[in-house]
Amino acid sequence: MGLVVGLAGVIALLGVDVAGRPDELLGAALVLVATLCYAAAPIIVSRRLADLDPLGPVAASLVLATIALLPVALVRWPQAMPGPAALGALAVLGIVCTVLGLVVFFQLIAEAGPSRASIITYVNPVVAVIAGVLVLREHVSTTSLVGLLLILGGSWLATGELSKQPVH
Repeated sequence: MGLVVGLAGVIALLGVDVAGRPDELLGAALVLVATLCYAAAPIIVSRRLADLDPLGPVAASLVLATIALLPVALVRWPQAMPGPAALGALAVLGIVCTVLGLVVFFQLIAEAGPSRASIITYVNPVVAVIAGVLVLREHVSTTSLVGLLLILGGSWLATGELSKQPVH
């Protein structure tokens, strides 16, 4: 039940006002697909990849993501080379947020089990909203606040539900 509440929070945070705007609707759909993939990943890892060093599945997932995104990147190639600040931000996001984040996530799956590890993925949108407000001075709408509360509440509910289950 808690994970369903958390997913409802992600949907609310994403926004319900993207209908009719194809670019935003596609982006919103991809965010939801990513959320579902994050929910499925711990189960796949624990059942199929548990005996592997976490670096192997991380490398494989990054290679597959690169292959999947390459056609879009080639079609929407930038008109000019990004500046040093943008390239630096990309490097930090790629190394810290993606590579290190995935390594820690796979280790968490191995140590805490797939159900407990999936809870951490709901924290990502909360961090993104906080960073958007602090760094980009973004406005937080009422719907966003409701979404954040649903995400946090769903995570809390899920950890309570999971505390009754044994760790794998």
